[in-house]
Amino acid sequence: MTELTSLERVIRAVTHQKVDRIPLDIGASYTTGITKNAYCGLAKAMGAVGIEPQLFDVVQQLAVVDDQMAELIKVDIRGIAPNVIRKNPAIEIIDGVQCFTDEWGLKWIKEEGVLYFHHSNAPLGGEITEKEIEEFPWPDPTDPKLFDGVVDQAKQYHQQGYAVILESICSGIFEMSCRLRGTEQFYMDLALNPDLACALLDKLVEIKIKYYKVAAKAVGQYVQFIREADDVAGQESLLMSQKMYRQLIKPRHKMLFDAQNQEFPEPFFIWFHSDGAIYDILGDFIEIGVQVLNPLQLTAKGMDAEKIKSEFGKDLAFWGGGVNTQHILPHCGPEDVGDDVQQRIKTIGPEGFIFGTVHNIQDDVPTANIMAMLEKFEKMKHVVDN
Repeated sequence: MTELTSLERVIRAVTHQKVDRIPLDIGASYTTGITKNAYCGLAKAMGAVGIEPQLFDVVQQLAVVDDQMAELIKVDIRGIAPNVIRKNPAIEIIDGVQCFTDEWGLKWIKEEGVLYFHHSNAPLGGEITEKEIEEFPWPDPTDPKLFDGVVDQAKQYHQQGYAVILESICSGIFEMSCRLRGTEQFYMDLALNPDLACALLDKLVEIKIKYYKVAAKAVGQYVQFIREADDVAGQESLLMSQKMYRQLIKPRHKMLFDAQNQEFPEPFFIWFHSDGAIYDILGDFIEIGVQVLNPLQLTAKGMDAEKIKSEFGKDLAFWGGGVNTQHILPHCGPEDVGDDVQQRIKTIGPEGFIFGTVHNIQDDVPTANIMAMLEKFEKMKHVVDN
């Protein structure tokens, strides 16, 4: 097969066609990224000179994978993000604690010696009414400043032949509801006051759809994916019953995906991040239009790679899942990492697969293990020809 452009390669992969090699993503999104310190170690090991790491997401301390490194690694996807506060916040230091407040009223803090930020409040916590939800000072999803500088970046990546993924304006509607109300309170809302819970979910759906409309006008011709993400499962099970997901969350996820399809021109694909033990609702994801699932967290209960590939591989492309990021990548040796990469490529790939880690590469991952992952992928990426 003749060599494809990165964009052609990714489109063929997500539409289950043969590719010249398996596409690669490192650093294109908030769930396929690499933290700043891990990135600096990798850049040094690869001989990249003059790397001054910028942050793509301050909360998770994710580095921008700059053009020099992306070309060295041969990454096929480029990520763009709206100018939300967490991208470049004004950080204060109070009693040794770094902190900032975002446009949702969430206060993020990072204590001394801690690697990442976490939020410390619930702006809509306590006893509230649906009227108070409506009157909350919501951020403006149509603010043109969200795309200052982003349009030119997207256009450049498109002209260079890369696939482009756009960040959403915030986390998923379930996750954001937990943040704004407090996780315990929102779970109680879902069970005891579903009308209030749905009012909050619906407001977030409304905000996201307004954002999609503005984003489509600004960068739609350059973008093939939006990173929508909602973690509705943990390591052992779903975080709610299947019935509750299907009644309260699933219809609203469908509204988001339908709106994306309506606003964005082809080629465009519904991309959804939801990790954990999601086997029982993979069919639901397909029903509401998900085409690309990120990732496959095979360490979660019931997430058997061969079974999932066999049952859902015709309908879903899998983006990520190329190495175990919970145990093997941070805690085992380079040989173990290489073996895991090889097994996962053989099981999940080659068609319908974009290689990447299960989640972001964290600061505790040895540089030698990241190099081992990339070296094994380099040897295996042409498995399609074997």
